[in-house]
Order: sequence, then C-alpha cells, then structure tokens
Amino acid sequence: MIRYDLRDSVAHIVLDTPGTSNRFTYSLMNNFIAALASASASGAAVLAISAEGADFTLGRDQKEPQPDVGRRANLRLILRANELLQGFPGVSVALIHGRSMGFGTGIALHSDISVAARSAVFGFDEIVHGLAPLVVLDYLPRYVGPKVAKELVVTGRDVPAQEALALGLINRVVDDEDLVETGKALIARLSGFSPGALRLIQSFAVELEHVKGPDAGALAVDRLADWLEAGRPS
Repeated sequence: MIRYDLRDSVAHIVLDTPGTSNRFTYSLMNNFIAALASASASGAAVLAISAEGADFTLGRDQKEPQPDVGRRANLRLILRANELLQGFPGVSVALIHGRSMGFGTGIALHSDISVAARSAVFGFDEIVHGLAPLVVLDYLPRYVGPKVAKELVVTGRDVPAQEALALGLINRVVDDEDLVETGKALIARLSGFSPGALRLIQSFAVELEHVKGPDAGALAVDRLADWLEAGRPS
C-alpha cells in the first residue's frame, strides 16, 4: 500500500493503491505513519511524498467498515500522521497530481513544499460524506485565515490548483507534464544543501511557534551561533 525507500539521503514515500484512488483505509493510515516514522529516524534531510495512479488520494476511505480499534483511536491516526509530517526533521516535499481531497489536502498543507500539477484538485470534502472535519478546523485557519477555512469545510467544494496556490494551500503549480522533472530538480537542489542547515531551519521554525517579539530574534542568534560554534553539525 505504501512504498518506502531511502536513496542518497532522500526518503521516498509513494502512495501505491491506485485501484482505489489511494484512499486511506485504516491499514493504509498505519502504513503511512510507519513510513513517516522511518523517514524521521533515517537521518534523511529530504522527504518526498508522491502517488501512483490518476489521483494523489481521495482522502480517508469513508465506506470502510469501522475497525475494531474504536472510533477515537482510528481518528487519532490523523493526528499522529500530521504530527509526524510536520515534525520531519528535514524538508518535506509533496508532489501532487489529480485529485487530492480531504486528508490529501492536509498532506499538501503539512508538507514544507507542495508542488501541484495544473490539473490537480484540492478540497476538504468531508461534509459531502456527512462528516464534520473538526480536526481540519484546528489547523486550517492558520494557513488561510478563519473566514476562508470555514467556507472550505462547510461547502466541501473542489479547489483547482491555481486557486489553491492563491489561497496558500500549496507552494507552486506546474504543467502536468513537468511535475515529475520539477520534483526531481527540487529534490536534487535541496539535497545539495547542508543537511544540518536544513534541520536547523526546521527545528527553529518549530521553536518560533512558541516565541514572539524581540525574543525570537535573540533566540535565532543563539541557535545559529551554537550551531556554528559546534562546527555546523549535520
């Protein structure tokens, strides 16, 4: 269901159930979480997430029978996956084509850099399936503002790639035929930088969520000086 491999300090996660449009079943969610955990522990400086088939993913499989673990435990898998993706110690890159709905749009948001094919479609369509995406409301307003976030979750509408870019859901839009090569070039560029510098940027960005005002600048100086004095460790 998930292909994971580590090549040249780049961890690759590929969603590989194209027959179901890469819908996230309970098993697929667990496999995705395991792959994210492996990527974080691998020492990789870059994580690349892509998918096989016509769609990136249609999100959680809403028709799957409820697993025996219980509803709360099943839903908490979303929190764990988001936590691991946001906490990846290097730079995460999502390469998105086709439809990327619900949890798929979440992957785009939580990845550091998301590149989409021009024909890609995003959206939080849980309401269309009779669900209330409360987890989405916890994080989406930080990216697009509360008014836009509320509109997206209550309408569940499709968001074309160009609009997703304008809203801040993704970083870049490229022609469909250029997505793979653009991804390769981006990953190669990131891989050529100091792994330690990339990890320091990532860890400091997490720290900044809890520090405001002039203290943030002072902390930046301290963290950079510490890293330089330690010999720029990777």
